[in-house]
Amino acid sequence: MANVLNNGVSGLLSYQRALSTTGHNIANADTVGYSRQRTLFTAQTPQNMGAGWMGNGVRVLAVERQYNDFLATQTRNTQSAASNLEVFSNYAANVDSMMADPIVGLDPAIQGFFNSVQEVAKYPVSISARTQMLSETQAMVDRFHYLNGQLESQRDQANRELAVVTMELNGLASSIAEVNQNIVEAIGVSGGAEPNDLLDRRETLLNDLSKLVDIKVVPQDDGALNVFLGKGQAMVMGSNVSTLGLVPNADDPGKREVVFTDTVGSQAITQYMTGGEIGGLLSFQEQILDPAQNRLGLIAVGISDQINQQHKLGIDLNSDLGGSLFNQSVIEVRPSSYNNPATVSVKATFTDTGHLTASDYKLRADDAAGNFTLTRLSDGHEWSIAVGASPPLSSPPPHYTHEADGFSITIDSDLAGAQLGDEFLILPTRNAARDLALEITNPEKVAAAGVLRSEVTGNTDGGPNQGNASVSQPTVSDVSTLDTSTNISMVYDAANKQFQLTGSPDTFLDYNPATDSGGKSFTLSGNGDPTFSISGDPQDGDSFLITFNQGGVGDNRNALQLAQMQHEKTMLGSSSNNELATFQDVYGLLVADVGTKTRTSQMNSEATDGLLEHHKMAMSSVSGVNLDEEAADLIRYQQAYQASAQVISTANNMFNTLLGAIRG
Repeated sequence: MANVLNNGVSGLLSYQRALSTTGHNIANADTVGYSRQRTLFTAQTPQNMGAGWMGNGVRVLAVERQYNDFLATQTRNTQSAASNLEVFSNYAANVDSMMADPIVGLDPAIQGFFNSVQEVAKYPVSISARTQMLSETQAMVDRFHYLNGQLESQRDQANRELAVVTMELNGLASSIAEVNQNIVEAIGVSGGAEPNDLLDRRETLLNDLSKLVDIKVVPQDDGALNVFLGKGQAMVMGSNVSTLGLVPNADDPGKREVVFTDTVGSQAITQYMTGGEIGGLLSFQEQILDPAQNRLGLIAVGISDQINQQHKLGIDLNSDLGGSLFNQSVIEVRPSSYNNPATVSVKATFTDTGHLTASDYKLRADDAAGNFTLTRLSDGHEWSIAVGASPPLSSPPPHYTHEADGFSITIDSDLAGAQLGDEFLILPTRNAARDLALEITNPEKVAAAGVLRSEVTGNTDGGPNQGNASVSQPTVSDVSTLDTSTNISMVYDAANKQFQLTGSPDTFLDYNPATDSGGKSFTLSGNGDPTFSISGDPQDGDSFLITFNQGGVGDNRNALQLAQMQHEKTMLGSSSNNELATFQDVYGLLVADVGTKTRTSQMNSEATDGLLEHHKMAMSSVSGVNLDEEAADLIRYQQAYQASAQVISTANNMFNTLLGAIRG
């Protein structure tokens, strides 16, 4: 009878706990991160009754958490990738919509500038046309400033969000360490039983952490979990937690460096931070923001330098040589803030803007003997610079130069002060769009006319030229050698079939009408190195004059040259595919590059979101609460509970019957 009672009591208690677990599942059916629990039963140790082993009822073995570690890891990894792509694509879409906008983009501003130059070419003496050209030029400059400012705003916003996410990550790491400690203590108190609800809490924190950065989780024997970032940096070790912080980049203060700090010290781990929102923000700056700003600056440098060069080859309404239409672009060189000695300095200047790339560069001292390495950061291409083995350009101090990709660097160095690892970040185009400015505000200073002109001076016999030869209007390539008072006279010598020259370092030009009457080009030395062509059939004594274009206000040759630059492929001369590009082509490449990366990230984001949803559903099928199933369990456990109670009632009746028999 005692066994019957014990069996009933054990069943009553066990199914009471099962009902409690089922009720707990039902109550948490909508709780985020909750894992369904199941009560496990086992038979109690039977008792040997002589005739055999008699059962002693049931007991609760454990309350098991329905959880799959493989699916959980897959979900975290996919969540990290999804968050990364979402942040990247959202920020990239902002840049893409701005750059590709047909109104606020750069392309219409460039088109407006060249349209205004064409108007000056049509009406070279018109002050209104010149004023409109300066207005459109300023509008283009303002557009460069606006776009660069928008990119800087995106950088600031990304840095602010990076700071917020880093603080959130530190908070989550601290919470995980605290829950780790609680789990270890709970397991110890219970004799090894796992605290399911605390495990769910930790899993939720890990999922939240994986949204911010890619993590690796390693379980420990005591029930704690260690969490690692990047290349094995231990963010959480049991109940001990490290921290992440942000500091300005040593080379580029506009960027942020992610610094990992533990009990050993601090180290920069930016290059190892992948996945999650942090990885997306860092990737956006590296893959979208920096290249876009560099390429925008590349266009600004190309336009300002090449337009300036052509503008200086003309004269204005006052017959003065043209000046710079834009300010001179400057290459920024940033020494590393870590341990660079004051004895080493580096300067950089443009040599050929048509060969510039949109890359940044890093110059690094390989040793104290004056050996440096210049690295193009966009593709890792390197140049070795053996400064110590090169003769100095001047002394003291020594100066050494090296040319690469349209610019030259000058190392002004006391080589004894150079140290291994000294670094300089060279930014040829990064801030060119920001710094672009219009130099000319007076419309009379627009140099629309050519510097030199050719004239027919007549035959040396005093009459007009006897032949039908003509000399085209000359163009110049270097006004630094131009003497505005020099006249170059050309007289044809039929006997020797050549033009005799005076006023030029060149003394004669060979010209045979029989073979050259269709046109022959010449370039003279000095006086601006004028280039012109002679055609037709000159007669002996026919003469021409090349002279400074004084008073040539109606001349539009330089304006035509400026307008033609819109269609000239003068950019990207160092590109690997050897395809030159116009200014607008370069901007088109910028828009296409941003658009391609944006669209690719959006498609990858959509695909990853679908994969994440699949993993979540798989995890939900294991850990999620099914109310229909719980309702069935509720009925089943209730009936078992009632049956156990009936066993106790039966045992009571048996006991009462026995007592009654004894009394009788």
